[in-house]
Amino acid sequence: MADLEARLVANQESARAHSIDAAWRQAVIRSIRDGLVIFDSEGLVLEMNQAFTDLLGYRLEDGPFRPPYPWWPTAEEDPEGFAEFAAAHDDVLAGEPVEREFRVYRRDRRPIWVRSGGATIVHEAIGTTHLRTIRDITRSREARERRAAAAQVGQSLATVDDLAALIGIAEHGFSLLFDGECTIQLGDGDGARRWFNSSDSVGSEDLADGVLAGLGGQTSPDTVSLRPGILLVPPAPDIDCRAWIQFPRPRRISLEEMIAADLMAAAFAAALRRVSVVQEAADREANLQQAVDSHRLIGQATGILVERHRVTPSEAFARLRDASQQRNLKLRELASRVIETGLEPEDA
Repeated sequence: MADLEARLVANQESARAHSIDAAWRQAVIRSIRDGLVIFDSEGLVLEMNQAFTDLLGYRLEDGPFRPPYPWWPTAEEDPEGFAEFAAAHDDVLAGEPVEREFRVYRRDRRPIWVRSGGATIVHEAIGTTHLRTIRDITRSREARERRAAAAQVGQSLATVDDLAALIGIAEHGFSLLFDGECTIQLGDGDGARRWFNSSDSVGSEDLADGVLAGLGGQTSPDTVSLRPGILLVPPAPDIDCRAWIQFPRPRRISLEEMIAADLMAAAFAAALRRVSVVQEAADREANLQQAVDSHRLIGQATGILVERHRVTPSEAFARLRDASQQRNLKLRELASRVIETGLEPEDA
């Protein structure tokens, strides 16, 4: 009888300890401002805090959650990202200190970048658990990538010596840098204008009203209002040029983007002046018409690579540009070879 009473007392004490431990754990979880998820040695999620739910949209009640977790990329949408997550998760379960940046997916499948770190805890009652924190670094990551992209575009603009290649680099670079569709407007000095975008060399009748309005507008330092795009006006009074980047949907423009826009407009102006000086003795109208023809060839070659390799236009253009530099061929000439022979840019 005494042994039974002792066991009952011990069980009551154990239950009380578990209750205190659970209450303490919940209090700690709620106090952490970063997203927090806790899982056991098998990967089963035991707890997640409100910050994790607010960031990714998942609640503990939506589970049970076991790897592969729904906030990972799927093997279909990002095989490399999926493999990276799986390897990192294995390292965590093995007790390795894993702290790095990952691209995770919200419940609506919108990707965001997070920095993840954590610790492994061995508990007498509940065994081994793993705590992982996540902090949203999307904006800082995008700012870092934007600075790197701006530097690369600026470097490319600084070395090009052909008007058609200059237009192509600017068009694709600005589209990538500001996440939109770039249209460049150039004048020949006599009032005639040409327009260039990823589709082709176009006339004003082919442009959407919003694009025409953007090209005819004024630059603005506004970082508060939702805007349909961003206008770049190269600071060169003797050159008639504008670039309008239309966003997929209206959004705010960050201060980082405003700084990048000023830098890119200045780099574009410098490149235009340099190319203009090189071609000063030639007829400007002929040069502009040649740029139109060259742009069409480059666009066709880019389209071939997009269709063949299922890549984005920016990736296809970058491949053409890199091959032209490595082989010391004009971009127009290489594009013509790709179209005529059907070979890859490295072999055409």
